[in-house]
Amino acid sequence: MRKIFPSTLSTRIAGGAVVLALVAAGAVPTLGIAQDLAGPLAAPAGAAGPWACEVPPFAAGPGPAIDPAAARLIAGMLLSAQETALGIRTDQMDAWRGYTTALIALLPSGERLGRWTDEKKRAEAQAFDLAQDIAGAAIERAEKARALQDAVSKLKTVLTPEQMSMAKQMQEKLVERIVRFVQWRRGEGSGVPL
Repeated sequence: MRKIFPSTLSTRIAGGAVVLALVAAGAVPTLGIAQDLAGPLAAPAGAAGPWACEVPPFAAGPGPAIDPAAARLIAGMLLSAQETALGIRTDQMDAWRGYTTALIALLPSGERLGRWTDEKKRAEAQAFDLAQDIAGAAIERAEKARALQDAVSKLKTVLTPEQMSMAKQMQEKLVERIVRFVQWRRGEGSGVPL
């Protein structure tokens, strides 16, 4: 039971950071782990087969994307918890805020996708607009990634050795959980993925 429900704050923060890392990487929407509620689960009880308590099989296709506003809220909560766990002091706050702002800015906003999911806007698109939007998004993302690198460099200069050690431990837990999740998705792992 202890493996499934970790009890230390740094382990919980690392677990939450897995979600943040997957959202930042855009992996969650492409993994097909989300499911539309209007899909098979909303089917009548008879569709479940001879046993009314059986759930229809999970749809393997891609599900709906995660709400960008919710992803930013979750990231903010996790970063706030990490700030507390690391013991960020007032003299470190500017560097910390620069880091958190740059990290949250790197998360997908969904604005560019809106143009292509809205039928009217999609009909108004000109030739090669999709290619230009993809290139624009990549350039914007690269600029945001560079800003995050700069923020991390500044943060490292103001943290104490103890805080750096704690951050390293959190990172190790995060990497372990990501590896377990990837192995689980490939069918190589067993049990609870996170």
